[in-house]
Amino acid sequence: MPDTPLPDDPTAALIAVIARLRREAGLTLEDLADIAGLHRTSLGLIERGERGLTIESAAKLAKALDLSLGALIALAEAREEGVSSNETALSPRRLSSSVGRNADELFELTGLDIAAIRSAVEYTYDTLDLIDAELVARGSAPMSGLVELANLSSMIGNLVGAGIAEASAGLYLRNRPHAFPDLVPQRDDLPDLEVKTALESNTPKGHLPKPGVYLTFRYALGGPNGEYEKGTKNRGRTAWIWEVRVGRLEIEDFALSDTKGDSGKTAVIKNASFKAMSPVLFDARFFPYARSWGGLSAIGSSRA
Repeated sequence: MPDTPLPDDPTAALIAVIARLRREAGLTLEDLADIAGLHRTSLGLIERGERGLTIESAAKLAKALDLSLGALIALAEAREEGVSSNETALSPRRLSSSVGRNADELFELTGLDIAAIRSAVEYTYDTLDLIDAELVARGSAPMSGLVELANLSSMIGNLVGAGIAEASAGLYLRNRPHAFPDLVPQRDDLPDLEVKTALESNTPKGHLPKPGVYLTFRYALGGPNGEYEKGTKNRGRTAWIWEVRVGRLEIEDFALSDTKGDSGKTAVIKNASFKAMSPVLFDARFFPYARSWGGLSAIGSSRA
């Protein structure tokens, strides 16, 4: 039976790599299915190309093979392109420990470590890349070209929230959409966590001001290999999270806005309060400001 079940299926290379890794590990279909928590028949159908591979199943199989989902995607892309995995377009999606900052403050406020934040960002990248691969294979624009940027921000917020919950080792569970808080603590000594997202240099906002601990994620739109040039006219189609901040906010840290186009009043984090939040992740490649901002600059940290 050939490794690649459906040549025109964008997940075919991923399925082929899973099958190869399974055999190299000396695992039967039943063995891998049991480790991954999948039905044995389902895995057989996936390998034969008779059933589609979902993002959830791919993530479970990657974990069962002792890989991140991103690493599994990179191996599949390398197979497809005939190059080594460190030469693939997804390589810039992996984050080094050097992007982390203020680990002690993050842990004190949330109980989380920097690795959990990095994992959440990479989870977001992996999920968006899988969705975009399906869309592009069908002749469509990627997600960033199909939805309004406000909706893209909301999607990224939901994904990073799910990624944090997954990487938190049981400290937090993801709440249902549009419910407070975004991340529900599973210990009495941990706070409710709110997740806010914004594009480029925009300030995160929500519909109602609520006191509590916030994690804010800001992203830019660049190229798939990490290409980025400032300016709205230079936006690419790939989302890159350039900054994550943490802080405790009170009602007075928000300004109410009635911006045209918003669904009712919105609560925008005041600029001074936002700057006072501590950066816990910073990818300088996608810094959208012309000058330093909030202790950060295009070449790293700044005192300005």
